[in-house]
Amino acid sequence: MIKKITMVLALLAVCLSAQAGADDLTDAAQGLCDSIRSCALESMSKEDLTPEVLEMMGPMLDNMCANMRRKVQAVPAGHDLYEPAVDCMRSLESLTCEQMQNPDLAATPECKEYERLAREAGVVPSER
Repeated sequence: MIKKITMVLALLAVCLSAQAGADDLTDAAQGLCDSIRSCALESMSKEDLTPEVLEMMGPMLDNMCANMRRKVQAVPAGHDLYEPAVDCMRSLESLTCEQMQNPDLAATPECKEYERLAREAGVVPSER
């Protein structure tokens, strides 16, 4: 799931270029990041990890969130892919932790639509 989310974020960062401030997409990215963080912490709490390992995870998750916010700030609000990107991020945020861990369930209709539109716009290679 994290790979899928990373791919969507990388796609957003690569295909679009203008700067935007705090907006719907940034808010959606933060909400998704919060959900991923919560699921990661929940999953780690079930593992037999040392307190040191758990302590190291906090900064790693913070860095992931900062990177996510930085990448989506490159997306201009007026771009044709902006709203589909917001919809995709919000749909990913709404997933349960179990759904996030299952790539088949994490492929939301909104993200499939975003990926289709991005392919049509030529910002990602077509699937073969």
